[in-house]
Amino acid sequence: MNGKLSRSQRKAIEEGKLVETINALDLDTFAAQLCNTDTISKAENDLKEKTVIDLEVVLLSAYALKTECKDVLEACFSLIQESSANDYKTSEMKWSPASKRKEMVLPDMKYLVLRERASPEGPSSKEHTAGIGVYGFVSFMITYEDGYEVIYVYEIHLDRDLRGQGVGTLLMQMVENIGRRAQVEKCMLTVFKANQNASKWYKHCGYVVDEFSPGPRVFRNGTVKEPTYLILSKSLKDASNSPASEAA
Repeated sequence: MNGKLSRSQRKAIEEGKLVETINALDLDTFAAQLCNTDTISKAENDLKEKTVIDLEVVLLSAYALKTECKDVLEACFSLIQESSANDYKTSEMKWSPASKRKEMVLPDMKYLVLRERASPEGPSSKEHTAGIGVYGFVSFMITYEDGYEVIYVYEIHLDRDLRGQGVGTLLMQMVENIGRRAQVEKCMLTVFKANQNASKWYKHCGYVVDEFSPGPRVFRNGTVKEPTYLILSKSLKDASNSPASEAA
């Protein structure tokens, strides 16, 4: 977190509340406690087995994206727009670039970004993502959801060159492990019903429809309106949870 803490946040930290305490950590401390260099190195070695692209995994805060890494922020936004804008447009959420950009830099948001490693021969070959070689990312937040302490996945997107190779699984495993180290109850996410491939993949990864996922709305005239999305979750307290095993 960057900036001054509010009185309520300071009080929550003094009381030892998990979410506020974690979100008050600076990025280096967050990384050291929840996503250390060994974890990053292992992920990068696993990536070498999945793709010929030389990728590095970079942990970034929303503050860093907003101030120092605006090109990365724009590349991430482009990936969201390419893969999800149409689903937003046909849902009750609607597609608003301004709202999405605002959400992307919420103070407690964190990112794991897949970026092509810098080469001494020249710039990245990935010119269509702002020329900086961003091939994918997952954004997440330690937060409260319906009274639970959770890690919430806001977005996960990959460039077409990486899909179907197990890279999405790797990112989800990293987020889940951060959640386990943080000792939150579960990992949660939202998926559009129209995105059937994503729904099937999440369920294969062990996610189920959460108890707080919205149900159909019945209007006075008897009309029933089904929600266009589901909220899925996976317990992180159960040691028997098997890791995700299939590519996104």
